Amino acid sequence: MKSTNLFPSLIVLSLLTISVLLVSACSGSDSESVDQLESEVAITTQSAQRAQVLAALEPLDPLRYHHHDSTIRNDGRIPAEAVIWATRARETLEWVDWPIELEAHVEQYADWLDSLLGAMRNDDAEAASDPSRITHALAHTFEVALEAWLSNESLPSVPELAGLEPPTHIGHDSDDEHDSMSHDQMQSQHEDDDSMSHEQHDADQDSEMSDDHEEHEEHDDHDDDDDHDDDDDHDDHDD
Repeated sequence: MKSTNLFPSLIVLSLLTISVLLVSACSGSDSESVDQLESEVAITTQSAQRAQVLAALEPLDPLRYHHHDSTIRNDGRIPAEAVIWATRARETLEWVDWPIELEAHVEQYADWLDSLLGAMRNDDAEAASDPSRITHALAHTFEVALEAWLSNESLPSVPELAGLEPPTHIGHDSDDEHDSMSHDQMQSQHEDDDSMSHEQHDADQDSEMSDDHEEHEEHDDHDDDDDHDDDDDHDDHDD
């Protein structure tokens, strides 16, 4: 939440800077001063706007929502953390003074966040499933649009919703699969692991006993050979 609190401060700073520039311009009456003022105001406004967009990247990070989307759609429940993320993202869209070039992206994203939050407030995971999927996908496309704007690159088009799916995240899907396992499945897996461990332990014991038995037989054979050698020596002595 710290990053979102930065927005009002940036706006106030921009207004103060613009006011100072206006006062300075009033002291001169030539057109050159007016042109310089307009240029400085434009630079100040753009800098403040850029700072807001940069600050918005953190609360809008789509990776934060990946696990929550999986829980809603696969487990049929709405985590409290998902509601916090969606609420924070919606507030961020509201607070930032977005560039005109991004307004269409913002409007589309905000509409689906509103739909998602409506289902979340009713604790209706089924109704939240489709908005969650689309919101997750739009979070990624919106992030791409923000980074393109910050880099002065051409912006991607507003995405078509037909067939829109969020990307998979390497390293997260395996965690989701593990987390989505039922308690019985996990207990069964642990029991299977324990059974395999016991079987391996028994096999190791059998192997050790077999080795001990073979060693004992070799020892007996060696004793027999020694006894036989002693008998031969005794016979030779008698002769």
